[in-house]
Amino acid sequence: RELRDHHSYTFVHNLKVASLMTIFGTHIGLMRGDLSMLAQGGLLHDIGKFKTPITLLDKPSKLDDQEWQEMRLHPGHAHALLDTQSGVPQEVVHIATRHHEKIDGTGYPLGLKGAQLDDLSLIAAIADVYSALTDKRSYKKSLPLEETVEIMSSMRGHHLEPGFLDKFLEMVQEGIIT
Repeated sequence: RELRDHHSYTFVHNLKVASLMTIFGTHIGLMRGDLSMLAQGGLLHDIGKFKTPITLLDKPSKLDDQEWQEMRLHPGHAHALLDTQSGVPQEVVHIATRHHEKIDGTGYPLGLKGAQLDDLSLIAAIADVYSALTDKRSYKKSLPLEETVEIMSSMRGHHLEPGFLDKFLEMVQEGIIT
């Protein structure tokens, strides 16, 4: 509720990412427990943005270096909030903390790479990128699916995990998600 009241787009984005992650998890045959973690993690992945100023979240132009540093704090804010709550599964905390990590270690906040990243967080990264590319925002238009697929394909192996990405893009190309 706090996030919805702070920034409605981020709240809706979380719903979309949770849906994408759950559909994808079902598509690749994950078990019910993992699907539950994907749904919960998607709903909470950007919860840390409740501490990000609205002026940054809605800025109609590119962020400068200082603003970008502030924006990059949201996974840490999510970790601090969720890790102290009883009943929040560690998998959900990982998704909220790690959805901006990259396979090659250049992501944030921890700079994890390769096998240091868990599968659910790798799935979250893909769904988050897809949503970011296909959503209209104050600073950019919604990209068509063909361009989204092209951009995401260019992230294969250095940003996004290749096996999951290939399966996700199959779903897009088959029209399972739009």
